[in-house]
Amino acid sequence: MFSRSIVGSFRQAAARPAVMARPAVARAVAVRGYSDAAEAKDEKKAEEGQSDEAKKIAELEEKLKESTKEMQYLRADYQTVVRRGQEEKAKAADFAIAKFARALLSTSDVLSQALKHVPQPVDKGTPLADLVTGVELTQKALNQTFNLHGITPMGDLVGEQFDPNNHEAIFQVPAAVAPKRPDGSDRQPGEIIEVQKLGWLIKDRTLRPAEVGVVQME
Repeated sequence: MFSRSIVGSFRQAAARPAVMARPAVARAVAVRGYSDAAEAKDEKKAEEGQSDEAKKIAELEEKLKESTKEMQYLRADYQTVVRRGQEEKAKAADFAIAKFARALLSTSDVLSQALKHVPQPVDKGTPLADLVTGVELTQKALNQTFNLHGITPMGDLVGEQFDPNNHEAIFQVPAAVAPKRPDGSDRQPGEIIEVQKLGWLIKDRTLRPAEVGVVQME
């Protein structure tokens, strides 16, 4: 009888740890589940945080692009204003020079005509030779002054086509009686055959149109 009670006690003692172990296992599983859920939640928050940062970076990059474009537009506008101001200033200066230069062109014409009508040949050491030399030097100095301010002659226009922007037709000759070209070919309607007064340019604009004779235009 005594032995049975001892055996029963041992059996109960052996059974107790097994019964008590079940709540511990359950708690461990619960803790692990909570930990996994917390980690998942943290990962989700981290992903959301990264997503928010990416959006902010994208917004900042877009604002930077817009600011860069605005700066480029402002710079282009500024350069345009500066260029226009310089152009207007240059035009005003050219206008002032042109007004004075037109008055001097008459002097240049007189000097050219004087040299053209000097009888040839001119004997050296004579008063006429000294006069011709003085006129030539005066004309040379005047032309240098013109060149300094961008004023240049149009040059020999014979053989070129008449341009109403640069030429003024003083007379017209019918094609049938117009002088032929040096190679013997016929001149075309509107072709310049004679320059009566030299034309002048101030930079890329006409200061004074050339007075010319042309083949009659159809």
